[in-house]
Amino acid sequence: MPTIPRRWPTELEAERVELIRIAEEVVQHILQARSTLDEVRSELGRNTHLCRVLIVTAERAVCDALTCTERMRRYLVIVRGAEIHGRWPMVAARQRDDSEHALADAIHSLEEAQGLFPTLRQNYQSNFILAEAVLADMTLALARTRRSIEQMVRLLTEAAIGRD
Repeated sequence: MPTIPRRWPTELEAERVELIRIAEEVVQHILQARSTLDEVRSELGRNTHLCRVLIVTAERAVCDALTCTERMRRYLVIVRGAEIHGRWPMVAARQRDDSEHALADAIHSLEEAQGLFPTLRQNYQSNFILAEAVLADMTLALARTRRSIEQMVRLLTEAAIGRD
């Protein structure tokens, strides 16, 4: 008889599904921000007014992603409060902790990207090389965020597989 190492409480299935749904929403906001920043990169030096609008649009997408991550934190608090039953509760607890750490990493990367917007707004008209470097740092932070979110979704998906 195989041992089932991962098992979250079945009462928290709605929270787990909602976490995955919100994570997909975060990924959509990240992809929107990345594509908008790519447009900014192509418009640098040509149309500064359009660049300004695109920068604000990308910042809004990053803020929307941060808002979604706060909702995810709320659901993880609910999940943390429930007892874990089953054959190997410590593995499920570690999995829950790992998903919290993945979310914390995603939030940190999003905040890092958000912190670069003031520098970009100050330099996109006059210093194109610095603006390119800031755009590269922002897209890297967004890529890290997406990786962390995908890691969290994987852990949440594995949590459902371990059910009896």
